[in-house]
Amino acid sequence: MASKRKTYTPEFKFKVVMESFQRETTLEEVCRKFGLASSVISRWRQEFQQKGPEIFADQRDPKTRNQSQGHAPGESPEELKQLIGDLTVQNDLLKKSRGLLGN
Repeated sequence: MASKRKTYTPEFKFKVVMESFQRETTLEEVCRKFGLASSVISRWRQEFQQKGPEIFADQRDPKTRNQSQGHAPGESPEELKQLIGDLTVQNDLLKKSRGLLGN
């Protein structure tokens, strides 16, 4: 008979991970306290460390964010890509109109 996997809430996982990072407790103590395997807690900790920086991602408007990253106005990679796209469309239109005029 197949047993169902336990599911845990994000709040519970966060609580366990934060407690496992405390200096006063060991991983084994946290495992016993919450009834979890050390591999589960280790996997949650690893996921937390990988995704943690996303929490502090710059959520300002794009212009302010680009300036804070050292890009001059109009020079950010996103703005340059937009400009290239606009110029490509204009170039294509000019080529087609030149052909219609019978160059």
